Amino acid sequence: MSWTLAIFSIALLALSNLAVASQNSFQRQPRETLYYGNQTYPGQKGPDYDYTGFNPNQSFRAEAVIEMFRFAMNGYFTYAYPHDDLLPVNNSFKDSRNGWGVAMIDGLDTAIIMEQEDIVNKILDFVPTIDFTKTATPSPTVVSLFETNIRYIGGLLSAYDLLKGPFSHLDVDDDKVDALLSQCKTLADTLKFAFETPSGIPVNNIYLNNHTFSPRLQMQDGTRTAGLAELGTLVLEWQHLSDLTGDPEYGDLTQKAMNYFLEPSTEVWPGLTGGNFSTKTGDILDSYGGWTSGNDSAYEYLIKMYVYDPEKYELYGKRFIDAADSTIAHLLSHPSSRPDLTMAGSFAGTHVSNYSEQLACFIGGSFILGSTALDRPDYLDYGLDFCEFCANGYRYAASGIGPIVYSWNLTELGWSNFTNQTGFYEQAGWFIDDDAAFFNGLAPEAVESWYYAYQVTGNQYWRDVAWAYTLAQNKTERVGSGFSSIRNITDPNGGANETDRWDNFQASFMLAEVLKYQYLIQLPAEDKVDWKVDVEFTEKPGQGDNVNYYVYNTEAHPLRVQAKKPI
Repeated sequence: MSWTLAIFSIALLALSNLAVASQNSFQRQPRETLYYGNQTYPGQKGPDYDYTGFNPNQSFRAEAVIEMFRFAMNGYFTYAYPHDDLLPVNNSFKDSRNGWGVAMIDGLDTAIIMEQEDIVNKILDFVPTIDFTKTATPSPTVVSLFETNIRYIGGLLSAYDLLKGPFSHLDVDDDKVDALLSQCKTLADTLKFAFETPSGIPVNNIYLNNHTFSPRLQMQDGTRTAGLAELGTLVLEWQHLSDLTGDPEYGDLTQKAMNYFLEPSTEVWPGLTGGNFSTKTGDILDSYGGWTSGNDSAYEYLIKMYVYDPEKYELYGKRFIDAADSTIAHLLSHPSSRPDLTMAGSFAGTHVSNYSEQLACFIGGSFILGSTALDRPDYLDYGLDFCEFCANGYRYAASGIGPIVYSWNLTELGWSNFTNQTGFYEQAGWFIDDDAAFFNGLAPEAVESWYYAYQVTGNQYWRDVAWAYTLAQNKTERVGSGFSSIRNITDPNGGANETDRWDNFQASFMLAEVLKYQYLIQLPAEDKVDWKVDVEFTEKPGQGDNVNYYVYNTEAHPLRVQAKKPI
């Protein structure tokens, strides 16, 4: 099938399957489709959605996602190479991540999995030219240890694992594959001064040019702090680097920092802690937390480190159980208007808020992974509930793009600036409690969880939920030479002003996460049986024999596990 035909078909499906909003942009109308036909699986059509008109050909869907990836990368190479980011509306570029070409490094393993050799080789040619000892920006810029780790270190390690393993058949230069690991080591060596604190907890914002720390998050008394996600989302990548190089230093540095979370100074409930740590003492300085921003991926890495090597990291599994069980016991609630929905709120001390975020939509995948890895069937039920909460968020947003924040707090709903969302809340079970948070797009967390849900249950519903997101992205976010987030998810077109609907930024995680997850969830299982790269790998989703030969970092970079017997 030609890509022109694929694009036309996608556009036709998008126009046919995405709802037309009413005059009140918050009100979602029933979906219209080309035809209704007979349902092919239970739940294919519900009171607020209808997936029976979707193209059922999974190969078509997977090829359509490849087209999206090639379109996005072509825009990048045409207008932004070798910078970090494409600005697709005006065909320009930006350097948001140190100027090292983050779009390429983040997107490399997606190109490998899709077997797009031309893109793979262009990026492999570039990697050895990067000078990771300094930022490639006009003047020295602040480097985020967290972001550099998940995107660059994770991306380099994953590409190395894949090209040395299940994708070694690709026609690439072996020396340039080896350069992935050597360059990763150089980058880690450049970054490791961040751990030079009294506790060993790293400072996240650093200057590479003179090995100094940024004053960000420095308290009045001079104490520097680190967020839970910042200290807790390093260990998987750095331990894997140690395992590949034979140098224990990288893993040791991050394990020392992680110990302050594994054995915390204080807990709100077992496994759930505050989110701000002193880099001087390792003490936890607050009691705010949850599965939301600033904390999120530290909980994710508990179960993923256990999967990485369940014998060596047994404590991580125990701490995940503590966190999951405390979440079930204390954080769950149901919107008053939609008691069929369930989500975990955030907390300040023992007070729980009926609030969550797009970033927290990964929680479904983490619970599902925990259900198989730890033999906890109850976690699967909760994981699927969380997946459905976010699926509901996407289908009730008029654009088909879910919100960046969710509230089901009735006190806030009564405030004068939110009362206009009361009718919408009665239908959807959520509203947006921030007048500056109507934007979103290119977000990976929900489709990540839907992918886990499909792999374990084999339920076509989750593929269709993900496909609806794909169609919505093509309809509202495809602009100029790439993809961009939209400014108003409650508008069917992404914003009332045609000249100002987009934020004009193609995030690298669109390439690393969204398109990878969308491709893998749609690709027929028989087309990837030899890879064993899937999360919850199985030859037939839903038959209960899932096993993880790779574990995905928080940026969707698959790393080969070290388990003697993968689980």
